[in-house]
Amino acid sequence: MSTSATHPHNQVSLPDLAFVAQHLFTAVLWVDAHLKIIWINTQAEQLLAISRGRLLQQSILTLLTARLPYDKSALIVPTNDSAQLLAERFAQASQYQQPFIDHDHVIEINSTTVVSIDYSVTPVRHQDSDAFIIEMWGKDRQSRIAGAQQKQQQYDVARHMLRAVAHEVKNPLAGIRGAAQLLARQYQKFSQSGDTQSSPLPQKLLGYTDIIISETDRLTQLIGQMLGSSRLPDWQPLNIHEPLEHVLTLSTGQYPSVTVHRDYDLSLPELIADKDQLIQVFLNLINNACEAMSEYQARLDDKSRYQMHLNVQTRVVFQHTIGNQQHRQVLQVSVIDNGAGIPPELVGQIFFPMVTSRAQGTGLGLSIVQDIISRHHGMIEVDSMAGRTCFMVYLPFIQPSKQPDSSSTR
Repeated sequence: MSTSATHPHNQVSLPDLAFVAQHLFTAVLWVDAHLKIIWINTQAEQLLAISRGRLLQQSILTLLTARLPYDKSALIVPTNDSAQLLAERFAQASQYQQPFIDHDHVIEINSTTVVSIDYSVTPVRHQDSDAFIIEMWGKDRQSRIAGAQQKQQQYDVARHMLRAVAHEVKNPLAGIRGAAQLLARQYQKFSQSGDTQSSPLPQKLLGYTDIIISETDRLTQLIGQMLGSSRLPDWQPLNIHEPLEHVLTLSTGQYPSVTVHRDYDLSLPELIADKDQLIQVFLNLINNACEAMSEYQARLDDKSRYQMHLNVQTRVVFQHTIGNQQHRQVLQVSVIDNGAGIPPELVGQIFFPMVTSRAQGTGLGLSIVQDIISRHHGMIEVDSMAGRTCFMVYLPFIQPSKQPDSSSTR
């Protein structure tokens, strides 16, 4: 890429073009005459889910014709037909200095990552050498952003309705509990009068009132979970690995047969967040993963052949959109399990209150998680198939100074 230039008229210093390309929404790759990738911007890393180190000096043909897990050692041009045809297109583009565009192109990065893109190839001459500028656009980027915004609106409406119903139910429950306590006191007075022997009915009253009180308390606790905490986040700088390790310590003690794999990026900067609320988030996600694997194992005939594996990964993601806000970089925390997976019909609804795929689930845990993540101006996504479920939490490193009203309204 070219270095900084000076405007011929007013001598204003222009930015380095590599600096400009790093801040584009478009993925850009610079490829030399031998079709080796020489430079990429951060958006290309994000779009392809491959690090810069794995892409540089690799053949662009290997990347664009990938139908198997991408191999860092693949330094030679593949000999398959699709790669050969693509190489011919590059040669013709260079010979006639004619760009070309390929639509709806699919790249299989690995067994679980498939990227659908449009890309253009523009041949150029740079320092007396042939080269190519490749631009890529993710086909699902806009649809993902629009879908995430729509789901967020639906979640907000659902939680608002649930809270309204919970408030309406909470007051009658208090009245029922109070009435049951009065009945219990009346029974005690009745028993002290010495007339309990004349009728067997009063002797059962205390048992009935105990049931009413205990069930009312259970429903009140459930209502409290639906309403969630009214406490605003206590913003403080923290290392994301601290709450993660705290939760993993608790979970490994409760699920000793689960093998935990940590894949941490230890160079992550601190983020501004509420540590206790993030502990609640990861406690729900990790416990859900462990319980899902345990339930799956319990259904297997040969339990000895199944090993429960939990993967926890932290990364920086560049140029990521959350809601209508574009962030230069955000934190990504992934919690991955090898359980049975979430049924496809529930994947799009899993964060709604009272929706669960687990036999023993209440359907409130993920709704609470989604609510806390929203307070942190982040987002959460899920990708699930048989044998692999991945929850991805995205959090901005710096919080806006003004909190949205909906975060604190109850």
